[in-house]
Amino acid sequence: MRFLLPIFSFWLLLYSCGIQKVDLPEALNEVSGIEQISKDLYVSINDSGDEPYLYVFNSSGEIVHKMCVSGAKNIDWEDITYDGNYLYIGDIGNNRNQRKDLAIYRIDIDTTIKMVYEGNDSGSRLKDTVEALRYSFQYPDQKEFPPQASQMNFDSEALAYDNGNLLILSKDRSKPYKGVCKIYEGEFLEDKLNVKLLQEIKLKGFSWLTGSVTGCDYSNGMLYVLTYKRVYVYKRVNDQFNFLLKKNLGRLQQWEGVCLDSNNLIRVVAEKSRLGKQKLKTINIWE
Repeated sequence: MRFLLPIFSFWLLLYSCGIQKVDLPEALNEVSGIEQISKDLYVSINDSGDEPYLYVFNSSGEIVHKMCVSGAKNIDWEDITYDGNYLYIGDIGNNRNQRKDLAIYRIDIDTTIKMVYEGNDSGSRLKDTVEALRYSFQYPDQKEFPPQASQMNFDSEALAYDNGNLLILSKDRSKPYKGVCKIYEGEFLEDKLNVKLLQEIKLKGFSWLTGSVTGCDYSNGMLYVLTYKRVYVYKRVNDQFNFLLKKNLGRLQQWEGVCLDSNNLIRVVAEKSRLGKQKLKTINIWE
């Protein structure tokens, strides 16, 4: 009993701190975004290594449905966000900073998923295919494709919804590395997204591996910014984002997506890499 007590205490401490981990299935080995759409229902995507699929899964990591997105192409999907009715996919990966075909896809996902899994199904069933609307965009401050090595800051892996607009956060690939993240806001205009630069923030880290933004989420005036090492929280006041706190995520992992769930817990997903397996981790960022 004396030997079991420390083990029990260790797991009790993890639970009380809101730290939970589950492995994700192999189908999500390149997971690149997560969004909560119901109480225990999440949607994820893979990045450029996959076809245009949406994966619906629960907090145990079990995939309950897979949907093909018609009218979309997965060039480099990097993040997703949700406004309560529509899901937005960011085809915004731009490693070489030379793409001129950046896009956001909008999908009506509310009626196709939530009714079934919340017990309000009146005969409908989940669709195997959903339609997407495409919105193209470019960064207003990018003049060269690609820019000089010192200005390589037009890649993005982070997308969030905010009161009718989208937030897009850049991933700094400049040489030498500066650790600067640009926060852009996008307004929907017919089939395009009108993008403007709001602010630049600087994150802790000596290279893109520890300091670059890989995902974000936004809720109730709070912006949650993910890197391979930390989650940062910023408070939005008008068009400015003010730093509140940061939370270390433990050992370095290829964390690629973050969302705030209904219980104010943070869920982050990591893709499979030399740093570890694909997984879902839940933390309480306020403890």
